[in-house]
Amino acid sequence: MKDRLAGKVAVVTGAARGIGRAVATEFAAHGARVYALDRLGDEVATLPGVEAMRMDLADANEVAATFARIQRNAGQIDILVNNAGIIFFKPVEETSVEDWDRLQAVNLRGPFLCVRAVAPGMKARRAGAIINVSSNAGVRGGNDESAYCASKFGIEGFSRALAVEFAPYNVSVNTITPGHPVHTAMSETTYDAEKRKIWKDPRELAPAFVHLACQDASGLNDRHVRAWDLVVELRQKGIAA
Repeated sequence: MKDRLAGKVAVVTGAARGIGRAVATEFAAHGARVYALDRLGDEVATLPGVEAMRMDLADANEVAATFARIQRNAGQIDILVNNAGIIFFKPVEETSVEDWDRLQAVNLRGPFLCVRAVAPGMKARRAGAIINVSSNAGVRGGNDESAYCASKFGIEGFSRALAVEFAPYNVSVNTITPGHPVHTAMSETTYDAEKRKIWKDPRELAPAFVHLACQDASGLNDRHVRAWDLVVELRQKGIAA
């Protein structure tokens, strides 16, 4: 099962660390040609087996230029994983307009820019998979998380609309959330001691992303997927190690 993505071209944002890094590595292990994007250029450049590129999701011109370059180099993009995200915790009255705008630019406008860049090619080829990383904060509110929750609820709504738009073109669109405490740079700032006792390595969740990357509109589509639950299911079926 290690060549499930052979011949596919994948783009993963926020690939320097955590879930994005694990997913980019797993995609490459399954035979995909992977473009790993992150504004932390030096860190993403250390990823083996991928084509690393620095990109700031908050810069619309830079996003357009980066995707155009990938299209020229690879000829197409088959898989897009919108993983990059930032978070802060502040009461709404202490949230500045600049804070709000920066978070939405990365967490919500960034995925829009990336999807807009891949849409023409996927629709023309009538093939592709879009995976938008969401959160529990996309289905329920959290204290001092008004900006972050707004962005993740936005990702959920954006993805549901995309699933309808892309279905006639046989392109799958899903949101995915860890479904279990996971050890990332972000969770190091957000998890309490109890969650840290049980958190999992991001690499344990990566098979769920591979499975979603293999889907078209007739398969697993228009879903809010809990990655850990899907991994357990795949292991039971002998699809994931």
